[in-house]
Amino acid sequence: MNKLFAIIFTITFLSACHPSKETIKRVNDLTYIKKDKSINCPIIDETRCAIDTPLNKLYGKTSDIHKDYVTLLEKGEDSLLLRLHLIKAAQKSIDIQTFIWVNDDAGHLMLAELLEAAKRGVKVNIIIDQLFSMGNSWFLAELATLHENLTVKMFNPTFNEGHTSAFDFFSALACCLSNLNRRMHNKLFLVDDKYGINGGRNYNDRYFDWDKSFNYRDRDALAVGQVAFEMKESFNEFWKSPWVVPLENLDDIAYRILNNQEKISEWELPQKPKASMLNLNAYDYQLIEQKFIDTAIAVDNIVYFSDSPKKLFLRNRSAKKQYKQMSLKIKELILSTEKELLMQTPYLVLSRKAYRALKSLRKKKPEVEITVSTNSLSSTDAFYVYAISFKHKKKYLKNIQLTIYEYKQTPEYKSEMFVKKHTSKKTRFGLHAKSIVIDRYTSLIGSHNFDHRSDILNTESGLIIQSSELAEELTKYIETDMLPENSWVIAPNKKIPILSFFSGMIASVSRSLPILDIWPFRYSSSFQLKPGKKAVDIYHQDFYKNHKNVGSFPDVNLSAKQIQTIIISAFAGFAEPFM
Repeated sequence: MNKLFAIIFTITFLSACHPSKETIKRVNDLTYIKKDKSINCPIIDETRCAIDTPLNKLYGKTSDIHKDYVTLLEKGEDSLLLRLHLIKAAQKSIDIQTFIWVNDDAGHLMLAELLEAAKRGVKVNIIIDQLFSMGNSWFLAELATLHENLTVKMFNPTFNEGHTSAFDFFSALACCLSNLNRRMHNKLFLVDDKYGINGGRNYNDRYFDWDKSFNYRDRDALAVGQVAFEMKESFNEFWKSPWVVPLENLDDIAYRILNNQEKISEWELPQKPKASMLNLNAYDYQLIEQKFIDTAIAVDNIVYFSDSPKKLFLRNRSAKKQYKQMSLKIKELILSTEKELLMQTPYLVLSRKAYRALKSLRKKKPEVEITVSTNSLSSTDAFYVYAISFKHKKKYLKNIQLTIYEYKQTPEYKSEMFVKKHTSKKTRFGLHAKSIVIDRYTSLIGSHNFDHRSDILNTESGLIIQSSELAEELTKYIETDMLPENSWVIAPNKKIPILSFFSGMIASVSRSLPILDIWPFRYSSSFQLKPGKKAVDIYHQDFYKNHKNVGSFPDVNLSAKQIQTIIISAFAGFAEPFM
């Protein structure tokens, strides 16, 4: 009873703090007054003083050949370089959607460049998910009042506040978990309705190879051409929706603005060497041409798919199904496979929809090869999610016969795939890329993790591309991630007569329980190719001769993370839908 009273009191107290309509109008008027309105580019210059970009020529070609171009962005710093270049080249508009935006070196550099674009007269519109972005209300108040051409909105703010304090977070867990869980996971970067970037990267050092402790192996795709209009249409739907709120209309930010408590950042301070060099390279026409234009592929077809924000808030079941565009499309793509399905996801916790689609595919087309690249416990950024994946290994291996490769936290190709000068020997690496390749022709690159959260709790987006050339290139990158020097392969443990049979029966019952999954003997382990041996399929007769069993959690010492993983796998299976 006391707990219920506390929750009701919290909700009532927070509701009472919401500003009135008159206060909101006063805040909006004051925000407009505070915004810088200066333009440092002559009004007669329709290009907004933008730099010249080789992407203009590429965009022109799309009309001539009636095909869009796509460039894969595999390296983090290259992806940041292209964004900086596109901001400098923008003439009319920049639209950005992201799940996370941290005001660290990479995040601050992006904001500083966007502010410069706004001062040239470019309209900059940004949507950030509220839960993990920007840090504090002082800084958010500054963003709200920076410039009249720079507008930032938040998706589904908890208790109508910009910053989620620990108190807000735990209050939301107690009273409003369903609403707290509804997040915008889309990643979109669109310039002048011509050039769009979509994929897995957020705005944070670790997505661009700039973090000394942990960096992501992630993926974006640059799309040039008519598909940009589909991106714009999706962005506009979010921008105009009632669940996307201007910063100045949020309670804590309004309070800061009314009381002149905006943070004052030094936007024009000399940059750190890595930022300064990258910023300089963003002006290099030939470098941009070499990296992103010469490698562009004219694709047969490309479509931008995005969930509607209505997906998360409509209660009518048939209506909700209508707006689950990404999940339904992924199911359709999986079932269309004839020979080979290649998937890459950071979290191998398949949603019911994805699992059933894969099981149906296996039943109808037993010869199809299904291969998955994902994280190991050593490389993951979310051990609690890995724990659920660990629980389901037998089901994935036996029922759908997945071939699973788990990424190492120190892959041997790290000096080739990541920027070495910004990392150290202690830097860990982990997968964050989300991609599918079907029959070496159809590719999906986006934000969807193929898990329950992506199906039900998040909005997601992605590019679906038809092109043999692009599919081959994407396959090459994923297969490199899965090489023995970069990943372990997961396989059934070698069977012991009679004992394995009875152990397997008990394990099957144990694994099916949402709690008390305590049978210690596992169906599978991680395996490493032995020196001088040839890699073979996990069901090949020479597999155990050629591969060494390195245990369930290779490269992880008996630590809190390993112990917690085992405990979560054993006792927290019921929490899978929320992870």
